[in-house]
Amino acid sequence: MLKLLYRIIILLAVFAASLFYFGRDIKEEVFDIQKTIEMGETSFPILTIRMDKNEMNLLHGYSNNLNANLVRDSITPLDANQSFDVVIDGKENDVKRVIYELRSVADNNLLETDTINALEKEEDKKTARIKFKSELEEGNEYAVKITLVTSESRKMNYYTRVKLQPSSHYEEKMDFVMDFHNAIMDRKKAENIVMYLEPDGDADNTSLSYVNIHSSFDLVRWGNLKPKVMGEIIPTINEINDDTASVELKYMISAETESSEEYYYVKEFYRVRYTTSRIYLLNYERTMESVFDINLTSLTKSELKLGITNKKDTNLVTSTDNNKLSFVSQRELWYYNLAENQAVKVFSFRQKNTDYVRDTYDEHDVKILNMDDDGNIDFCVYGYMNRGVYEGRVGIVLYKYYSAENRIEELVYIPMNVTYQMLKEELDSFSYVNQLDVYYFALNHKIYSYNLITKALTVIASDISSEDYVVNKQDHFIAWQNNSNPKKSTEIIILDLESGTKQKITASAGDNINLLGKIDNNFIYGFVKHNSISEQIDGSLLVPMYKINIADSKSQILKEYSKNGYYVSGITVNGNVITLERVKKKGTNKFESCEPDNILNTITSKVEAIGLTSRVTQKTLTEFYISLPSGFKIEEKPRYYSTINTIINEDTTLRLEDSETVVEPYTVYALGVSPEYMNKPEMLLIRLIIRQGLY
Repeated sequence: MLKLLYRIIILLAVFAASLFYFGRDIKEEVFDIQKTIEMGETSFPILTIRMDKNEMNLLHGYSNNLNANLVRDSITPLDANQSFDVVIDGKENDVKRVIYELRSVADNNLLETDTINALEKEEDKKTARIKFKSELEEGNEYAVKITLVTSESRKMNYYTRVKLQPSSHYEEKMDFVMDFHNAIMDRKKAENIVMYLEPDGDADNTSLSYVNIHSSFDLVRWGNLKPKVMGEIIPTINEINDDTASVELKYMISAETESSEEYYYVKEFYRVRYTTSRIYLLNYERTMESVFDINLTSLTKSELKLGITNKKDTNLVTSTDNNKLSFVSQRELWYYNLAENQAVKVFSFRQKNTDYVRDTYDEHDVKILNMDDDGNIDFCVYGYMNRGVYEGRVGIVLYKYYSAENRIEELVYIPMNVTYQMLKEELDSFSYVNQLDVYYFALNHKIYSYNLITKALTVIASDISSEDYVVNKQDHFIAWQNNSNPKKSTEIIILDLESGTKQKITASAGDNINLLGKIDNNFIYGFVKHNSISEQIDGSLLVPMYKINIADSKSQILKEYSKNGYYVSGITVNGNVITLERVKKKGTNKFESCEPDNILNTITSKVEAIGLTSRVTQKTLTEFYISLPSGFKIEEKPRYYSTINTIINEDTTLRLEDSETVVEPYTVYALGVSPEYMNKPEMLLIRLIIRQGLY
């Protein structure tokens, strides 16, 4: 018994000694699964198209394959030779060969493809001559994909359109555009453009943010500002025919203002007509937007300077105590902590060593989804990615900014094989992240929910366009009708975006229900007898609703409208007034228009502690500032920081099954197609088909 006791004591002593010995030598290791890294700089080459000695149509590269028929950023007019030069500014790349594809726009059929290995050197650039062997039909557009292959076997794709237009007179038109541009930049030459302007005494000449052909001559030539162009200007042809052409110029300028040297993004749009005697300027528009600079903060008035901008609806997101602020200015996300007088550039593609072309490319945007009281921000970047790991791709990246750590973390990446303009139309309408880390977004006529923790993707509504739903982020709900066709819509679904609970408003038997829009934080809908809905001569549907309701997020009816003998066929909302378009019965199931009626909605006006204010100066005219809460004083220039990306050891990619199927039913060529063309019989037929929803 004693021997057993001794053995137990000895074993315990050995065990204790072992713990002491090994515990002394074992060091605790903490494995950090996250690393921080700065965004990589732009690396893609850029291309321009050259016809004779005219360079045009600056092209940006894509790392993935797009349907060439979906891209219509520029068009190149071809003469009878059916050839043009591709001018390659390789930047950091050694481009070895060029591959091109020519496709029919009508059916996407591949007409020809070829590889060009012999590239000509021109100083620090290379050129490749593309000559189409296929017989092109004059006046028809063709899609062209140009692929660059580097010495490292890296491939980048570029897209444009071509059109055989031997009598396009593009040289004369392009010379006119550039002469006009050079004239407004030089006061000595500016007098030469007076004859082309159409000044209107009623035009607003108080701002440089938007100038057009009806503005004053002084405003067109930049008033008292003396801008300097940064980088090279390459014109882009949006549309061209024998007589007319639409041309766009995009560039950056710097100018000395009352504050200091400031920078601006500028776009000029020209529509011209060629005749044998002269060229006419049919339209001219110019927009100008300041680059936000925290160093231009006004200490005398304690305001953040936005500068010249046409976007007076700048989205300002504030914390509950108005002590923190976030906003987007020219595709850059900024955060400002009032208590600490600290500013952070949370996200931007613009880099210090900019070439004013690649990193400043404007085919993307940044959207704030929400900000909590600690200053943490959920936001998404969508469109063409100018730099970083997704450079050259089109997609949606959802980020979270952690203010305490001054870092951003990627939550999900959704690749899309479409252009930014196509993506923008739907994503701008609805995108939301709730407190349970569920991301809601609308794409491809669907509303999705994606759980960022479980990675579960759910389609909560299908076959739905942006006209079929309303969103209220303040009360965190979205409402939609169950069918976009007024004849088939029988219920409205209301989803609480925080709790995920749903409510329904259902039409009675024989009725249909239609969601019409929203006013303030409430939504508007109407009821119609199913057999009253009829098709009009132009193909549209007449939906005579006998009752209109205004309801809140809990589906509680706040206002009901119905008048005996009158039916509402549509509404428009302007401020706190709802205008009701009305019809009266004229025989069996026939209606005629009558005088409209109005509903005045009582809106409790709320004075915001943080908002926009304007000032006028001699040089820059109207400028905008972010005014901060009354009594708040900025004693010195805010401290400025930039964020660092957090790289996590997991794939955040979410691939949608229909990421390649977003196709717009038609393309709008803004200010680029003549009314005569739009009124041709074939175009009238297309417009009728679109209205009937048959396309």
